[in-house]
Amino acid sequence: VLTSMPADAEPLSDDDIAFVRQAYEVLPGGEITPETWGNWVGAVKESTGRKGKPLFMPMRVALTGKMHGPEMAALLPLMGRDEVVKRRP
Repeated sequence: VLTSMPADAEPLSDDDIAFVRQAYEVLPGGEITPETWGNWVGAVKESTGRKGKPLFMPMRVALTGKMHGPEMAALLPLMGRDEVVKRRP
């Protein structure tokens, strides 16, 4: 269970939690902008070899608690770096 996630968050497997932890290792530094999501996903793809839904869905669930919702590129800047980092499993 991700302690910073909402109580009703979609569950993540142990493998996906480990993946998201690895994804956070390549979170781009600096201000969170609309470009951050694409840059982050690209870095995660390069470092892990995952792509498509197996890549972005665990990240979305870790960040939002939900499998569906607003575009992540628009949402991340609204969340801000502190909240994004707080969601790290």
